Amino acid sequence: MSATHCPSTAGGSPLARAALAAFALLVVYASLAPWSGWQDRGLDPLAFVTAPWPRYVTGFDLGVNVLAYAPLGALAVLALYPRLRGLAAVALASAAAALLSAGIEALQTFLPARVASNVDWLTNTAGAAAGALLAAPAAAGLIERGRLRRWRRAWFTDAATPLLLLAALWPLAQLHPTPMLFGLGWGDGAALGWARAQGLDFLPDRGAWQPADFRLAEAVVSTAGLLAAGLALASAMQPRAPRLRLLAALIAAALAVKAVGYGLRFGPEHLWAWLTPGAASGLALGGLALVAAASGRPAALAAAALLATAVLLASVAVVPDNPYFASWMAQWRSGRLAHFNAAAEWLASGWPFALLLALLAQGLRRASSR
Repeated sequence: MSATHCPSTAGGSPLARAALAAFALLVVYASLAPWSGWQDRGLDPLAFVTAPWPRYVTGFDLGVNVLAYAPLGALAVLALYPRLRGLAAVALASAAAALLSAGIEALQTFLPARVASNVDWLTNTAGAAAGALLAAPAAAGLIERGRLRRWRRAWFTDAATPLLLLAALWPLAQLHPTPMLFGLGWGDGAALGWARAQGLDFLPDRGAWQPADFRLAEAVVSTAGLLAAGLALASAMQPRAPRLRLLAALIAAALAVKAVGYGLRFGPEHLWAWLTPGAASGLALGGLALVAAASGRPAALAAAALLATAVLLASVAVVPDNPYFASWMAQWRSGRLAHFNAAAEWLASGWPFALLLALLAQGLRRASSR
């Protein structure tokens, strides 16, 4: 089908543009973490460009830099299509990534915890160029003629882009080792006192939580987190979409990333340590509820997803720090992955709030179209 007969093609891919913006924000956040201690040390912000080559450069560091920017280059090419194609798109995507990386390295000059590096700049640029080169030949097939485009039209509504993007980010948010499975959001029990003052005195005081209390809390949080993500995605699906298969793939991806995250931080012997009795209960309850509700009307599914998101945020906010989980955090293997840990933490904290806003916006659009 030509762009003449397909308005959405003529305008490019909104999903690619949204994904590019989200990924670029993650890169900036991770590269400038911890975002504190800024100071002018009297150094030229661009001195890294002509600085001597570092004495110690490992293949791991080079590979991480390349892999971190490869998706940025690929998404930039897809976002530019069809205005720019082929080598022109590759050149612009690579140049934009080089400027972004140079700006980040320059800003790192003002962070004592970070070191600006020409090696990082060059490998980041190389990674973006590699991603752009790989994506350029596939852009037309993915956006115009490929199966992804047909599946996008057949399985999801026209306004599904924000929810699809959030669904894609949900598994990545599991990289952060939260005390409770799918326990995304902000919370260390700071809202517990307020909740008890509002009459929820069945919640134990901060220091009175027992292992059974934490297991119950994790079951509630895991159920709410699974339903928030699953119902939101289901609300964006067309009636003929293979809903259960798509939801199963989403959950499987999230659990796989969770296992990888634990393996990276705590060692491969603890790959499945997150699968506690509370987490298993939440998976079972949430999975059964999702199967039962997946075929519902989009408006009802969106409302249920909104409720599940609110329950998730409230539950995470009132549950205090788990002392039984603190020993795991003491073993946190940050090291060279510290930047990715910071990005994962930021994503885990903000994802439920972004979903809440997306669902509210979707409800307002649906109400205004009546």
